[in-house]
Amino acid sequence: MTTLHETYPAHWHFDDEFDGGEETCGQVIINLYTYLKPVPPGSMILIISRDPAARIEFPAWCRMTKNTLVEVAHPYYLVEYKPGLKKE
Repeated sequence: MTTLHETYPAHWHFDDEFDGGEETCGQVIINLYTYLKPVPPGSMILIISRDPAARIEFPAWCRMTKNTLVEVAHPYYLVEYKPGLKKE
């Protein structure tokens, strides 16, 4: 039986958090798109998605959108948002 982590790893540091709740991963990604519009590039985002497909969907989403998947501890995903666009 697969169990979910009770919380994200203690060493994770992030600027914002998005909880997709019980939605399917596809719906979480749609909602996440709107949520991230005002977020500055380079921000670290904790994304929570309980959908088992998230293990496959979020890495693919990160590759397609040029976000960096820093670390995974399902249902928690640590993502650096658009690191290539951040201003030094």
